Amino acid sequence: MSSKQQRWTVFFTVSVIMMAGYVFWDVVSPISTQLKAPLAEGGLGWSSVEYGFYAGSYSIFNIFLLMLFFGGIILDKCGIRITGMLATGAMLGGGLINLYALSSISPTITTHVWFTLFGLIPETLKLQVLVASLGFALFGVGCDITGITVSKIITKWFTGHELASAMGIQVAMARLGTASALSFSPLIAQQFGISASVLAGCGVLLFAFVLFFCYTFADRKADESGIFHHEGATAESEQFHFRDFIHVISNASFWLIALLCVCYYSSIRPFMKFATDLMINSFNVDESVAGWLVSAIPYGTIVLTPLFGTLYDRKGHGVWLMLGGCIVLMFSHLALTYPISHSAVYALAVMMLIGIAFSMVPAALWPSIPKLVPLKQLGTAYSITYFIQNVGLMTVPIFIGKVIDNHTAANGSVDYTQPMLIFAALALAGAAAALLLLLLDKRHHWGLEDKNIKR
Repeated sequence: MSSKQQRWTVFFTVSVIMMAGYVFWDVVSPISTQLKAPLAEGGLGWSSVEYGFYAGSYSIFNIFLLMLFFGGIILDKCGIRITGMLATGAMLGGGLINLYALSSISPTITTHVWFTLFGLIPETLKLQVLVASLGFALFGVGCDITGITVSKIITKWFTGHELASAMGIQVAMARLGTASALSFSPLIAQQFGISASVLAGCGVLLFAFVLFFCYTFADRKADESGIFHHEGATAESEQFHFRDFIHVISNASFWLIALLCVCYYSSIRPFMKFATDLMINSFNVDESVAGWLVSAIPYGTIVLTPLFGTLYDRKGHGVWLMLGGCIVLMFSHLALTYPISHSAVYALAVMMLIGIAFSMVPAALWPSIPKLVPLKQLGTAYSITYFIQNVGLMTVPIFIGKVIDNHTAANGSVDYTQPMLIFAALALAGAAAALLLLLLDKRHHWGLEDKNIKR
């Protein structure tokens, strides 16, 4: 097998693993309205605050137990194989806990919560919500560390080659996982119950765990053959030192990328957690149709993200892609805040615009980080970026859930104006960070506007 065939075989293997994580991440999002429906109507009676807490719980362990820092250091210290097995195992374990909570714990049992995050979390929660959230938090640890590991694997195999194209396709495959969950989870839940959707997600995570175990053999064989030494990559034997961590956190360019990352992802990922309910409340569409409308976001990225990645590889202009994506996202949120039409066609058109924004930024953001830090520090750099991103992914859904509760009428209808303005403001902050990054890149010549493929 040629070097090119090897790296693309490895690429598709690890991309499927990451795609599985995104399937489970969004498997509950399109059935949020069913979760919040009364018990008498077949729902679980969750409040918007409880659902917001569940959505934000993905990041709780990553932030308060510093799991991403430990994960990045373990990755740089112990290598890809050990870290990947631990991470995919954590994803599977968290998914199973989630399944247990939704299938075996009664939604009528409540419990007291001492940790209220300055009042954002109610003191009394359903036990089912709490246990499901703990499972989702464990899954979040595994999913993000898997993401860091996959990013390092792709960088290891594609440095000097089609790096942004590969990362763009990887993001596209991850979005396929999201789109699959948004499209099919409501159908499974309607036919077999809410817990059946989570069970299907756990099956996908089991497949990912087995697949990464298979990958470890290929990775070991590649390291032993020494094929990376002439390609500018780093072998597993290179040791991480604490000074590498200091080098990363003292890098001003890296912090700008991290700031852009948290603003951008806080504007779009939590939005997608509430988007199905937004479609139902603001555009008067059926629950199953709402899921398909929202799935237009990830479906659009499947084609566009690799195209933008190829553009970055061959032409450069990575920061312009990030700036443009944040601006498109901001105007899309405003278009949903003040719609000129309440038709499903209008909503679909805006979802497609958000899909473009969801393609532009990731296609350039993740391949830009290896330009700012050396490969042996890359696990740490990605872990810090994911950690900062998780602060937004935890706090924004909880805050939005509280805002939604405050703007819910007695008949259950929701005014989404304030939540959507918050999402638009976050996108604007991301655009400001991208603009500053562009100006400083021109001054300091970090190479973020340069093409990636070296001839």
